[in-house]
Amino acid sequence: MKVVTTARELAAEWETARRSGAVIGYVPTMGALHEGHLSLVDLARAECDLVICSIFVNPLQFGPDEDFDSYPRPVERDLGLLESRGTGVAFLPDWLEIFPRRERTLADFGTHVSVPRLSGQLCGRSRTGHFDGMVTESLLFLNLVRPDRTYWGEKDFQQLRIIETLVQDLRLPVTVVRGATRREADGLAMSSRNKNLTPEARAAAPGLPRTLQEARAALMGGASLPEVLATTREALDALGFAVEYLVACEEESLTEVSTLDGPAAVRVFAAATLGGVRLIDNVRVTEERRG
Repeated sequence: MKVVTTARELAAEWETARRSGAVIGYVPTMGALHEGHLSLVDLARAECDLVICSIFVNPLQFGPDEDFDSYPRPVERDLGLLESRGTGVAFLPDWLEIFPRRERTLADFGTHVSVPRLSGQLCGRSRTGHFDGMVTESLLFLNLVRPDRTYWGEKDFQQLRIIETLVQDLRLPVTVVRGATRREADGLAMSSRNKNLTPEARAAAPGLPRTLQEARAALMGGASLPEVLATTREALDALGFAVEYLVACEEESLTEVSTLDGPAAVRVFAAATLGGVRLIDNVRVTEERRG
């Protein structure tokens, strides 16, 4: 595995690969890797000739009260994991390589992109500016890496849909590939922040995916959506979760729905805090209806 730290070094790698006709896959990360990230690397490795993985903690997507400075950065561990999974190039730029004028906020950066019709709901309601910072940095990195395919997980489904819409609307020459949510043995969606859970909170955390699966089963059994959402919220409250949101939305538009009668595929989305750690998850409850 080749480790590069500058855009010039990175360009030399993808230019060489491109000349040989290689298909380039790209997995963006902020490090602190777990099997969720590595499953995307595996998927890219199966479909591409060269896999490039970036590790960069993006300051633009952190709010003033969020954990940018304390975000874990176990670089040597991460590099070992990437190499063990067949990554061809690891791109580890420092802050000044990406933001040479020391930008820390979107206002500092000046130029930014936004996908407003998907960014204001769900997590966007409480994390003002988060998705604008994420998508701006993501576009910047797509321009640097120049991949044929880029890989994003379904656990952060709103983020995934924003990237898919960016690529579609701006006609970017890259295919966005979805990776299924990877879970621990007890069902908890893998996340770099899970390690911040206390032992007591970690023991209770699988209650989030479990209640979402119970909600899905109830909906498949014919129960009404408002009734199921109310029951699910009560169950999460009883387990000690502070629920930020629990809603059903169309997959493509992320528009909130009150019934499952429409033609679009629907997911139930949840965000909740447990022991001071914010957890998110989602589950598909209907398929797309065609014809």
